[in-house]
Amino acid sequence: MNRTRLILISIVFACASYISAAYTRADASGALDSLAPLTDLPPLVSLPFPRVPAALSGEQLFQQLHQQTEAAYQPSGHDYLEAKKFMFSKADNTGCGGAPGVLEFYSQICVKGSSQHGEDYKEQGDLNHDGTVDVEGMNAEHGWPQGYFNQSYPMRSDLHHIFPSFITPNSARGNLPFAVVSNAVYSTSNGTKMDSQGFEPADSVKGDAARAMLYFVVRYYDRSIREGMNYGNFWTNRVPMFLKWNRQDPPDANERRRNDLISQFQGNRNPFVDDPSLADKIGAQVFASH
Repeated sequence: MNRTRLILISIVFACASYISAAYTRADASGALDSLAPLTDLPPLVSLPFPRVPAALSGEQLFQQLHQQTEAAYQPSGHDYLEAKKFMFSKADNTGCGGAPGVLEFYSQICVKGSSQHGEDYKEQGDLNHDGTVDVEGMNAEHGWPQGYFNQSYPMRSDLHHIFPSFITPNSARGNLPFAVVSNAVYSTSNGTKMDSQGFEPADSVKGDAARAMLYFVVRYYDRSIREGMNYGNFWTNRVPMFLKWNRQDPPDANERRRNDLISQFQGNRNPFVDDPSLADKIGAQVFASH
């Protein structure tokens, strides 16, 4: 009897110890997951790329993509501050050497951190060699400048055309069109440059910029996006350049990851990141007509 009781007590104690250890491991695992850099987390579930009929091209394909890029979650757009928080903490927090961090768009300089606020990503010395140390950190660069759509939603907070940028290159570009620059008055060490006529991103992000612009026109051509601008100089005459940039600099892993994360946040995808060949299937003439 005593021996049986001892055996039962031992079994109960062992089970209790196992359960306790399991909860401890689970709690520890949860704590570690919350501290893990974004680069170590598994890919998040995102909206699938909508199927596009292979036979479509030109205007028909343009209109198909216009319909497919309607934001599923909040068609009226997220709050701008919330969109920026998501951009800095998730969408563009690709990591720096295994730790969380944001890769600045025009300079391709990585600044460590996991903050939701751009001012926390300060340039540590003149790392991009543009003659200025951006001690105020980063801002949100709109591919299609906000003034041209009067800061209206959903364009203002649509992250498919917004990128993290140091204050100086962001201010240098202003409302200038993207262009091929010959006589730069501002430049960074990785090849971004500006003159009085336009702003040229570095080769490594030319495709990113082009796909953001192509997306913006497909999604918002029927909105008021031309206020106070020379549309021909800003868009129409530069369509062949954007198509060329799209071909020369295809999407990399970071751009595809960004597209996945933004699709979770706002409920639509940039189809030209999923399939860059769609741009040439639409063609310069159709893009320029919108």
